This record gives sequence, C-alpha cells and structure tokens, in this order.
Amino acid sequence: MRCTIGACIWLTLIVSAGLLSAEVRGFKVTTDKTIDASSLESIVAQVIERSGAKTNDEKAIALFNWLHQTIFHAANPTEPRPQTVGPLKIIHAYGWGLCGSQHTVLKALYETAGWKCRYVGWSDPPHTTIEVFYDGRWHYFDVFLKCYFWSKDKTYIVSQEEIAADPSLVFDAVKEGRAAPQHLCCGDTEQAVVSGCRSRQVVGDVKGWGSCTWRDQNYSPFLSLPSGASLRLDWRGEPDAFAWKAIVHTCGIKDFVRDPVLGSLAEHYGPRGYSSGTFTYAPNFAEPADLADITFTNAVARDGQLIAQTDKASAIFKVSLPYPYVRGEVHVVHEPGPAHLFVSNDAGKTWKPVIGSDITAAIRQRYDVWLKVEFAGMLRSFRMHALVQHNRYALPYLLPGKNIVEVSLADGQLRPDQVLVVTYAYQEAFATQPRQRFDGKGVTYGPVKTVTRVIESVPSSFVIEVGGNTPPKMLFLERSVRAKASLAR
Repeated sequence: MRCTIGACIWLTLIVSAGLLSAEVRGFKVTTDKTIDASSLESIVAQVIERSGAKTNDEKAIALFNWLHQTIFHAANPTEPRPQTVGPLKIIHAYGWGLCGSQHTVLKALYETAGWKCRYVGWSDPPHTTIEVFYDGRWHYFDVFLKCYFWSKDKTYIVSQEEIAADPSLVFDAVKEGRAAPQHLCCGDTEQAVVSGCRSRQVVGDVKGWGSCTWRDQNYSPFLSLPSGASLRLDWRGEPDAFAWKAIVHTCGIKDFVRDPVLGSLAEHYGPRGYSSGTFTYAPNFAEPADLADITFTNAVARDGQLIAQTDKASAIFKVSLPYPYVRGEVHVVHEPGPAHLFVSNDAGKTWKPVIGSDITAAIRQRYDVWLKVEFAGMLRSFRMHALVQHNRYALPYLLPGKNIVEVSLADGQLRPDQVLVVTYAYQEAFATQPRQRFDGKGVTYGPVKTVTRVIESVPSSFVIEVGGNTPPKMLFLERSVRAKASLAR
C-alpha cells in the first residue's frame, strides 16, 4: 500500500505511542474512611490499623466485623471450569457464600494476620465452622451465624470445646455482656450453637471448602481499563442482572436492622443481594491512546478509522474485568465489506463466532474476554456495552464529614495523552430521630450530589465533604480512561 507523507507521520505517532501501553492497570480508588480490599494483606493491615485493635482478640474481632459487613450468607457461588471462586472473588464479585465459603474467607484473613486456623464441622445441626489459634489457645468465631463468646471473666474469646463443656458460656452471654454486638442476628438459636459444638469434629487445615478455594486462582480484583473505556459500579442491582443466579439474603434485613456494626451502612438499600455495574468501551480510532491497545492485523489507522489492507483484516479488543459479565452487546460500523464478530475467553487461543450484536451467551459469568472483528473495507467504529455484577459492600463508600479519596495505578504510569476520570454520586442522609432499628425509617435524603475529578497524574487525591448525620445513600462510583484530547473537545 502506498503511504502518503501525512499518513506515514500518523502511523509513526501510533507506533511511538504504543511503546507506552494505553491500558491502565490496577486503577484503584480508595478513601481514608474505608478499607482497601484489593488484597488480603491490605484488608488485614487496614482493618487492624483503623479499628485501633491492640490485643489479638481485638484484632480478630475487627476482622470478623469487617467481613460481617462485607458478605452475607446464601448459596455457594460456582463458576464454569476452569474458573474457580476464591476469597477475593467472593468479596468483590459476589458478596455471599454458605458457611463453608464464608469461613474459608475468614480463615484466609486470619491466616494472613499470621494465625493458625482449622475447620471444625458440626453434625447437629450440619454446619462448617473454623477456629483460630493465638495466645496459646483456640478461639471460635462464626461469621455465618454471627456470634462469638467471651469467657466468664471477659478476658478472651472461648473455643467450641469450652462451650461444649459449659453451655452457659452461650446461654448467659447476652445478659452478662459477653456476646457479639450482632449476636445471632439472622435468627439462629443459642441451643443450636451448643448442640453444634457438642457434635463437632475437627477437620483440620484443609485448603479450601466446597466450591471455595483456599486462595484465589487466576483472579485479581485489580481493575485494568483500556483507553476509551469506563466502568460504573452502582450500589443497586438491576432486575435480572445476575451472573449466576438471583441472590437476595433470605433473612431480609435481620442482619443489620439492629446491628451497630452494619446497620446504618446497609439500611438504604434493602435486603442484601447482588449489585450491578455498567461497562462501556468505545475507542476513538482518531486517538493514538485509544488505538494503542487494539491489536489490528492487515489494517492501518487513518482518518479516524481502521482501513483493511486485504479482504480479511482484523482488530482485537481486550475487555477483561475483575467482575463477572452478566450480558452485553457489541455494535460496529463498517463499510463496504462484511464484518464478523468473535469472542475468546482464553486470551485468544480459541475463538467463537457471534451472530448479531448480542454477546451475552459467550461472556456470561466470564472475566477475561477478548473480542475480535474481522472486516474488509473500513471499520469506522466499535462500541461495547455490558452489565457486570459486583458486591457493593466491598466498594470505597463515603461517610459524613471529610473523605480523602486516593487514586492510584498499579504501575504508577499514565500516558501524557491520557487522563483518568473518577465520579462519585450519592445523597446525603439525615436521621430525624434517634433510632433503635436500621430499616430506613426516619431517614430523609438530600438531592443527588455528583463529584467528578479529572486526574492527569498518579497518585492523586481529592476531598469530598459529605453532610448529613448518618452515612449517605451511595449511588455509584465510576472510573474512566480517556484520551486527553477527546475529553477537551
């Protein structure tokens, strides 16, 4: 193909810009009031630091409280092979699990804190629990039933063996002030706890339980976005927008209605369940930053479009996320020849053709998605719009007062022709009277407030001042990557 001087200069700019990847990796937004849940290590370190915990009992309780706030009990999530579900995936993508899965996550946190753990199974009633070893003894924490028990002298958290030998450790815990603040808040009974401890069998330190692996395999909660993409995570769930099955906590709001740990953070949203997000990717073929992570073969970029050099050119778009896709569609504008769409879930090793624009069947409950468009003639535009599922309780929410928001990238690199855009939307909340129940009653909301910041270098921080006398109703957090020139237009 003959190259004009202008076209050659343009292609040279593309090649040069391509030396610095346009995809931003580990696009993280955190606040000084919430926990960075991007790793087990960051969770443990920040929970302990921000709780002010000093003793091992205090540290264990702080981690227990954080997990109770973050996930709830429901079915064990499963995924198609070779995908697996580990602790961080439960925290970020789902937000729920049965007793074995929930306690596998708690076990992972306690082990990350440096403590030895073991599974203990019950036969009456059937139940999977864990115990953690520190200060020379075993301690029983049940994040599924929401309970733990102090000793009679309130000096340490007791073990299941001690409960089996002295049931009054459980039966008298509430009246003696030795029970957890959220004590059995989903309706389980003290008798069931005693019976379970008496029927216990120590299983030991096995690596994972049921469908939950000991640690995450081939999964990272870090968000990477190509230039021209945005991800908006809502605090609400779209109807029928679930990746696996429709999950709503069957206990309704029992787990927070009287719970001082979770209550006011959760009451705005109703019973706990999945939350939705919107992913949009529409690269501008006239922007070098947007072109940098598109792999095109037998084609060149010119005048804001991809020009086929043969009758079978292709462009590959990588749209991998840490949240499972629910449904999606792709729209391309091309002429004059045909265009064909393919999807790969194994990094381009195999490709499946897609007829039409709906790609839901090919991407549902998948994370690592590549899309390929084969075309002749000109590819004028590409746009993907998809829904994802996530756990709102793992997001960096806002609280009344001053919130310092930190924005960072894993590799600390941002191209000079790119910007990051971060947007929070929320409503300030006002409790009109002292409350004994966190059920949304007696709460009024202000107008929707939207705060947007354009970030040109990382790390970066900004402040959001939130009014109200109770945690605000969070609406969404959106992260985008834009070519600087396109944002200016």
